Amino acid sequence: MAQVNFRIDDETKRQAEELFAQMGLTMSSAIMVFIRQSINERAIPFKVQARDPSARPISELLQRIDDVEHGRNCHYHDLLEDDKAVARPRSKSPRTSRRSRRTVA
Repeated sequence: MAQVNFRIDDETKRQAEELFAQMGLTMSSAIMVFIRQSINERAIPFKVQARDPSARPISELLQRIDDVEHGRNCHYHDLLEDDKAVARPRSKSPRTSRRSRRTVA
């Protein structure tokens, strides 16, 4: 029987072993399930694609937009990308244009 070695960070290994144990599997048996399923399907048995790690799912973005528009679950720190940035309180008065100083509808 062949032996395969690979490196994985400690935390990922711990989480995987915990998950597989809940399923009654060892790390080795879980990896064998993956390999056998890959062979059976002649493909990776799940969708693999590159993803921007900073991208949020569109459904989450749409929910956040709806929350902001309706004043729900919205705090200044949620809207800031830089935690060190200082939020300025929003005025309740109508916005004015800097150039004309007229009220913008």
